Amino acid sequence: MGVHGYVRATDELGFVSRQALVEAREKLRKAGIETRLLRGDALDGGFSCLQGEIDGIPFDVQPPLVPIAWDQALTLEIGGGTLRVVDLDGLLQLKFRAGGPQDLLDAARLVLRHPGSETRAKELATAYRSLDRFEACLGDPRTLVQAREDAEREARRAKKPARETRSGSAVRSRSRKSTTLRSDGSSTAASERRRPIAATGAPGASGG
Repeated sequence: MGVHGYVRATDELGFVSRQALVEAREKLRKAGIETRLLRGDALDGGFSCLQGEIDGIPFDVQPPLVPIAWDQALTLEIGGGTLRVVDLDGLLQLKFRAGGPQDLLDAARLVLRHPGSETRAKELATAYRSLDRFEACLGDPRTLVQAREDAEREARRAKKPARETRSGSAVRSRSRKSTTLRSDGSSTAASERRRPIAATGAPGASGG
């Protein structure tokens, strides 16, 4: 979410894979990354996902629960590699699909940072039967204050010159754990989560 002007620390990263989870799991295994396959009950609103950990950071890999415009992903150059970040519309879809209190608050903060997305956000909130709760978040004075602080923080960051290393090369700042697509954007997208997107208001993957 940091790429879209709203930074919030999270406990985990979540990736969405266009590949079957068994294929994604095998690719990760070959790269030396072990995962667990958690099976969800689709009849109960759940879904299967992979869970693992890289350098102490938990992550999950889940199937695409909402339509994702892979060709609209934003591209970031980070640490010598490339990360693709889900676009604003896709992020809002993920938030409304999740539907938890924090997800709706995140959606409200994103809309306040990007006022042009409000109509679309309300369409999604209506489709996911969360319009009343979303509008309550959107109109909450605390949310408005936080959104204003987000905007001021972003403005300060934009004015601040790049910090330099001893060698004089610029150091780019980047938000921790923002919503990302894997560098091989042809196969994966990502959404910032503290848990598998079973945060949909419906029961999630078993064992999560």
